[in-house]
Amino acid sequence: MRTFISDCQRATLLIERRADQQLPLAERMQLWAHLRLCAYCRRYAVQSPALARAARLAAQAPSTAQLPPDFAAQLQRRLDEPG
Repeated sequence: MRTFISDCQRATLLIERRADQQLPLAERMQLWAHLRLCAYCRRYAVQSPALARAARLAAQAPSTAQLPPDFAAQLQRRLDEPG
């Protein structure tokens, strides 16, 4: 068993998993130790729940965006342009 997470990628994964479920004790301890040493992951741990809440609210909000009627044709012309 590893006692310290030296990998920020793994730490962020655990931060995300922690939002959805309780982590096993060993992973909680590993994450705790990593967060004590890594300012970047500490910041991510604070910001991640706020971002998740904002994303959930945005997904639930009704869309009021209106595209111009000829948007698809304009987009296709741009995609077809060379280079």
